[in-house]
Amino acid sequence: MQIKDLENKNIIIWGMGTEGIAVKNYLTKHKLAKNIYEYNDSDGQNILEELAKKSDVVIRSPGVSIYKPEFAMLKKYGLEITSSSNIFLSEMKQRQTKVIGVSGSKGKTLSVSMMYHMMKGMGLKVALGGNIGKALIELIDEENDYIIGEFSSYQASDIKNSPNIVMFTNLFSVHTDWHQGHEGYCRDKVHLAHKADVAVVNSNNPELIKYTESLPNIVYYGKANGFYAKDKELFYQDEVVCNIDNLQINGNHNMENLAGVMTVIKTLGLDWRKALSFLPSFEQVAHRLQDVGVIDGVRFINDSISTAPEAAISAMKSFDNNMVIISGGTINQQDYTEYAKFIEANPKVKIAITLFQCGSQIADSIRKYVTRDDFVLIEAEKLSEAVDLAFKGIKLAKGNLVLFSPTAPSFGYYKNFMERGQDFINCVKKLAK
Repeated sequence: MQIKDLENKNIIIWGMGTEGIAVKNYLTKHKLAKNIYEYNDSDGQNILEELAKKSDVVIRSPGVSIYKPEFAMLKKYGLEITSSSNIFLSEMKQRQTKVIGVSGSKGKTLSVSMMYHMMKGMGLKVALGGNIGKALIELIDEENDYIIGEFSSYQASDIKNSPNIVMFTNLFSVHTDWHQGHEGYCRDKVHLAHKADVAVVNSNNPELIKYTESLPNIVYYGKANGFYAKDKELFYQDEVVCNIDNLQINGNHNMENLAGVMTVIKTLGLDWRKALSFLPSFEQVAHRLQDVGVIDGVRFINDSISTAPEAAISAMKSFDNNMVIISGGTINQQDYTEYAKFIEANPKVKIAITLFQCGSQIADSIRKYVTRDDFVLIEAEKLSEAVDLAFKGIKLAKGNLVLFSPTAPSFGYYKNFMERGQDFINCVKKLAK
């Protein structure tokens, strides 16, 4: 569905969050719709049905699962169901603008941010949108040669067209409720590339390989014939082309994300060496292994973006310090076995503090697998309590790092990971007073 198909239509916008508001503003600015009706889940299904009787189109926001039973009712009334991602990709298909879509369970935001920074540094007409930057629908009116979009599984689940190039970072078990299970999540995530010209795929993630192997035109990264990461270094074939010590980012695992980004840039036919020369000026993205500061010799790291145990494992691997890890959020069908086994095998993790809804689940896994005499498990109720206990505990354990890597979403406690991360930062600031 293109913009012209919305002209003089009665339109329901389902979900009035950030993207829903952007859609309404765009439709209003261009005087496209005959009538615009706003609907949120809290309004009730009866209201949705009454709106459906007098409407033509539903534009769903990403948070609205395509598996909701209400969609059957909407189709019964003959409504066309779309999303702003669908509208954006349909419009871009008619133009010469190349869209690069980046998706994956972890690493999306840092990947698109690095890519945008380098391409902008090269003087290219490039924009950043999706889950970061502007809403995609806001980019339709701009004149760009390239648009880099961060796409969630929510956005990817029902798109009709794909970006020109899609990069996948990895696949872990997250967002399973929305997608009715892990298999649905993986299927919906990979759907982003069903019509892509090229899919750039991480060869080091078996789950990702499994679900993408049927895609046409796959280019793998992480292999010796292209870009791949080893510890702190990025290689192109047998040549070291970058070292994380020369960058302003934390986490050796992010060099793997960089390998994917450079593969995309090379696939676009751009001068990848020139692009890489701009990376040292790139600064760490907030809430992603963000260095919050040092208090009395203790360093605090905000990794609020972490919504999977695998992300927390990668975060712990990023530091050589003796540390406390703080984890917990909403129960999301996660398995914490490998998380606990990693702690058992790594004596630098001196203390684990769990909290929120899935805190007891994490603690149970730790009690089952972690038997080290030099390790302490603490169950807390509030983040402020966890930060205070971590600060006191790590000093007694002769360590100097507190890592907040939640391993789960936190719906019901915070609006999003940004608000959660800011709460952690605020708790740290209180310690300094």
